[in-house]
Amino acid sequence: MKKRNRFLSLRCGLAAVWGLAVFQMAISADTMTASPVTATGSSEDREINKKILVEVFLASERKNDAAAIQKEFETYSVTRIRFQFFKLGNPPENIAIGSNVTADVARLAIRLAVTYNRGIKYLLPQFRFFPHYIAIGTSAFDESFQIPIRLEDLKQLSDPALTTPQFHELYRRLTGEDKRPF
Repeated sequence: MKKRNRFLSLRCGLAAVWGLAVFQMAISADTMTASPVTATGSSEDREINKKILVEVFLASERKNDAAAIQKEFETYSVTRIRFQFFKLGNPPENIAIGSNVTADVARLAIRLAVTYNRGIKYLLPQFRFFPHYIAIGTSAFDESFQIPIRLEDLKQLSDPALTTPQFHELYRRLTGEDKRPF
């Protein structure tokens, strides 16, 4: 009797996995054929933005804001977004922006972090993250790795006149990475 129940459970599990795989393939086929009308930036930037992974850590009372945040990122063709919610308290007021993130998406991430995560007090150095990565409010790093940022410097990073290379040059200067020997 026990063997039969295990076999039945195994079959049900495989059927569920197969059904999920078919569902994901259908969704990805729909998203690949539909061209976003509201996409912002050049086609080259949109291709770069498709590679970006965004992890957003928010307070539990911000769960209802996840859809709005996701929608804003999707206007820039950023679709790989993961949300995590703190059960108690608030996430750190920090942001990490990878070295291959376009300036427009980086500015959007800064704006969203200020709006939904009580602001930004710290930057995380780029060399610790993947190039196509953004983290808002991450607690993965000790405070000694977080570089304090002044409001004036944050305003400089948010300047729409900055190109992507200029943005990252400023970001590296603010985190002290421009002085690293390697």
